[in-house]
Amino acid sequence: MSSQRSKPSPHPLNNDMLVRGVILVLIGLVLIIAPHFMSASETRELFQHARIPAWFSLVLGLAFMGQYALRRHKERQTRQ
Repeated sequence: MSSQRSKPSPHPLNNDMLVRGVILVLIGLVLIIAPHFMSASETRELFQHARIPAWFSLVLGLAFMGQYALRRHKERQTRQ
């Protein structure tokens, strides 16, 4: 009996990158935009102090989404 192993699919990793990217972008956008819609309170000040992590989250999420797009583009080119 010969057992054949198929090459593991890269799709789960790619999908994870996309999901993580979307989540990070949403977190970043919420942290950046939320203080504009909040009344003056301690929570608003907390959100305003979280601007640097919010921008970091936004940029990191966009980087993950870009890496997903790049991998998907390379996969399509190798199929053709």
